[in-house]
Amino acid sequence: MLVATILGKVEFLAYNRDIMFFTMSELMQVLWHGLPLDISTVAMAVLPVWFITLLTVKWPSMPLRWIVGPYIGIVTFLMGCVTGATIIMYENWKFLLDASIFSYMSSPGNATASASVYYIVTRIGLILLSSILLSFLSVAITPKSIVLRKSRYGGGGRRQQHAPQRHTTAYLLTGLLLCFMLWGVNGRRADERSAFHSEKIMLNHAAINPVGHMVRSLWTYSKDFNEQFRLMPEEECDSIFTNIFPTDTEDITDTLFRTRRPDILTIQLESMGAPFIESLGGAKNVAPELCQWMTRGVNFTNAWATSFRTDRGTVSALSGYVSYPTTSLMMTDSCLPLLPSLAKTLKGYGYTADYMYSGNSNHMNKRKYMEAVGFRMWDIEDIDVAPEERDVWGANDSIAMNRMLGLIQRTKQENGAEKPFFWACQTISSHEPWEVPYHRLDNKVHNAFAYTDHCVGQFLDSLSRTSVWDNLLVVVYADHGHTYGLTFDNPEFFHMPLFFIGGAVSKVRTYDTIIAQNDMVATILSQMGIPHNEEFPWSRNVFSRNYTYPFAYCNYPAGALFVDGSGKTMMDVQSGYIMADEPEPSGERLKHLQVMLQKTYDTIPQADKTE
Repeated sequence: MLVATILGKVEFLAYNRDIMFFTMSELMQVLWHGLPLDISTVAMAVLPVWFITLLTVKWPSMPLRWIVGPYIGIVTFLMGCVTGATIIMYENWKFLLDASIFSYMSSPGNATASASVYYIVTRIGLILLSSILLSFLSVAITPKSIVLRKSRYGGGGRRQQHAPQRHTTAYLLTGLLLCFMLWGVNGRRADERSAFHSEKIMLNHAAINPVGHMVRSLWTYSKDFNEQFRLMPEEECDSIFTNIFPTDTEDITDTLFRTRRPDILTIQLESMGAPFIESLGGAKNVAPELCQWMTRGVNFTNAWATSFRTDRGTVSALSGYVSYPTTSLMMTDSCLPLLPSLAKTLKGYGYTADYMYSGNSNHMNKRKYMEAVGFRMWDIEDIDVAPEERDVWGANDSIAMNRMLGLIQRTKQENGAEKPFFWACQTISSHEPWEVPYHRLDNKVHNAFAYTDHCVGQFLDSLSRTSVWDNLLVVVYADHGHTYGLTFDNPEFFHMPLFFIGGAVSKVRTYDTIIAQNDMVATILSQMGIPHNEEFPWSRNVFSRNYTYPFAYCNYPAGALFVDGSGKTMMDVQSGYIMADEPEPSGERLKHLQVMLQKTYDTIPQADKTE
């Protein structure tokens, strides 16, 4: 098993060599620093066999060959499957496979929509084949003395030992095995912190045992939310939190809207992080339309997405909630009835609320969430999309934006001048497999983002020429960034566009203050004179007089990021290893990150805890 585990690390680096170049010296460092975790994981895997072997002290004739061999083969096969899946998934996700993967299995079709059938079949085949080969290898090199018909501890003849000696040997070996489980080797404790040895995050991930990582995540995620991430005493945590997260004042420092009751449209851009926006320091000529529209309204240049997936980003933007590394509120049914939302609040002030997604709304539990928080849901089945107009994700952005234009105009006609509307929608085309009916750029990935930029730009241009525009607030933002050219440990992944445009916007202005995705709701409501403190505890009005410490808190399954005016700090949430601390190390930022991580888990809304 240990040999198979070591071979898995070599395979991990070799398969993902396009992501990062590594030297032979770095490979040896990966193997060395990962050894305690590998030995610990293998020790846990063989512990049941060893306990069975101990039984031969009393029953020396027990036929171990029919137990040990199959067990080692099956366990090695399963370990190989986890390792193989981790290696392949890392190519796209850039973090190690953990228990969070199971939340996406409710809609496997959508979970695999970004990959071709050929890719899926070949990768599954590689995983199964390599796991089978490793299984046979492990059985073949297992010491024969373990699988003999009779145990080395008994069975008669010259091999038989005296009973006390047999007992002593067995107990000493058991103790040694338990030590391996806890400490691995070299006196280093077998936790994931021991694997972090390099500034290159991929080398650290390669050193971590993927099976042990999966088991630890299953253990962690199975705990009650308020038992996770106990990083400091509650009194200390509460004191720091109160200082960095004060209650907003009702008054505002700047007025952005011409009216207190504008019609509202929010456009959530799939994966459109700042690295694709030239005016935010990103790639040139990918999103010229968005760059132009940013100059026509209120532009937030220092906006941050809270997480790495659409389900997390959507809840942050529309419910004003933070994100969580180990769970998704959208996919936790017990949370849904208790979540606030911009839709719920606005409906209390006479608004209609609708959400359009041109794909399958059951993906990531989206329909359940939208309906729970007050939206009328529209998906691909509701917007008259012909079969030939559909792709792997649904209707492309051109078709979706055309439908959106018609729905908005119809809603305005039905509501009349006195009843305002709230529409929200999401683009889908800037996503793997990057197949779009548009060919402006040679780079396939950049071209897909350019297509979304083109579609949204055309939509906004058409909408601006209608009477709806006069009283309309359009909020444009990204759900999250993308790992193209980045990894999650790069803080720039979370940097996103955010701007307000439309006839309801009273001024053209650029703000460089930090604003997090979860702060959007409170900021909008405050401009409308609508209270938000009680309903949206995790959303802050960035124009409040109490907004004196701007910061953003972001995360993904392996890490958490804290950004403030002094810099950025990122921590691996399982090991506590500091992955980024720039421009200067800051114990204060780290403490604030830990406070946010602990405090957010204290306050996850759960219906079963309130009934």
